Amino acid sequence: MKRPSVSPEGEAGGSEPGERAMADYLAGLLRGLGGEVSVVEVQPGRPNVVGRFPAGTMPDDNAAPVIALVPHLDTVGVGGMTIPPFAPAVRGGKIFGRGATDTKGPMAAALWALARWLRSPAAGHSRVTWVFAATMGEEEMSTGAAALCKAGFRANFAVVLEPTDLRIVRAEKGVLRVWVEAAGRACHGATPERGDNAVYKLLPFLRACQEELAPALAAARHPDLGGASLNVGVVRGGNELNIVPDACRAGLDIRTHPGMPNAEILARVRAAVAASEMGGGKGPGSSLSVRVHRDGPPFVLAENHPWVRRLAVHAKGVEVAPWFSDANVLNANGTPAVAFGPGAIAQAHTKDEFIESAALEEGARVLEEFIDSISRQ
Repeated sequence: MKRPSVSPEGEAGGSEPGERAMADYLAGLLRGLGGEVSVVEVQPGRPNVVGRFPAGTMPDDNAAPVIALVPHLDTVGVGGMTIPPFAPAVRGGKIFGRGATDTKGPMAAALWALARWLRSPAAGHSRVTWVFAATMGEEEMSTGAAALCKAGFRANFAVVLEPTDLRIVRAEKGVLRVWVEAAGRACHGATPERGDNAVYKLLPFLRACQEELAPALAAARHPDLGGASLNVGVVRGGNELNIVPDACRAGLDIRTHPGMPNAEILARVRAAVAASEMGGGKGPGSSLSVRVHRDGPPFVLAENHPWVRRLAVHAKGVEVAPWFSDANVLNANGTPAVAFGPGAIAQAHTKDEFIESAALEEGARVLEEFIDSISRQ
């Protein structure tokens, strides 16, 4: 059955956007497992789903550790895919489809593991309150995770379900996405001297990104996460060859770390904008503007963090990652979290996304072992 949950914040590629169908289906599954389930709409048609399974043996429910399993409901778009995105197919030991690895595969493994545990005789004696918290909007802004935390969600530990080949990701870079926009004046391309070309206005800043900002960020190294980074991912200006463009903008994707935090990097971007305008003889603030699109902090958990050590018993190793996930948001709001799950991150967002069946089965087994071992402590 088709349950598309493409994030409408990105490029849907002609699919049905929004997480509602997937959220309703998941809520039904969690209720069937006996969970206390809430479905909270964050944006129209885009809810978070939280299922709570209280501890069975603690004399005071508030004394039971709360451990959360946190997948995200949304996927990226399907434009350019070479396989049917919402008609799952199994070929050569692989399950194909949009979200197979990011993150419906890891979510399925965790659901299977949790269901097995809840149906076991030992579940009635669990010393842990388990929470299954599925978020909307992770792919663009982590909107669902932010809303969850704003509503007061906290846990002693969270496993954010991402395809990490069952390796614990204990640290991730932050993300700062910025639009720098230039305003000009349009005129006929045959008389460019009568206009004010917005593309030319942006060129000094783009050179500064390549020659100054990006090298400086790369040189600012963190012992766990390495250098910060800057990528100019989008440059858009003009509409017709014979018209002087009156607008041009550049989109920057910057990855940060605790030694080079977002606020400091944003200040450097603004300074580079001001300097590029001064170099053009226009004076600061005359033609370029800066707009923050996304601002998410990095996080680092120590390798010897107690919960990292407990999960590491069942994992294939511990590592760090340059990407961003809901784990960043949870850590920033008081819940220690790591990214962990079956599948390969290299398959996320690809034109023929898949997860290996063997990896899915192994992930379910490993997560069940973790749930069982922690629930008995």
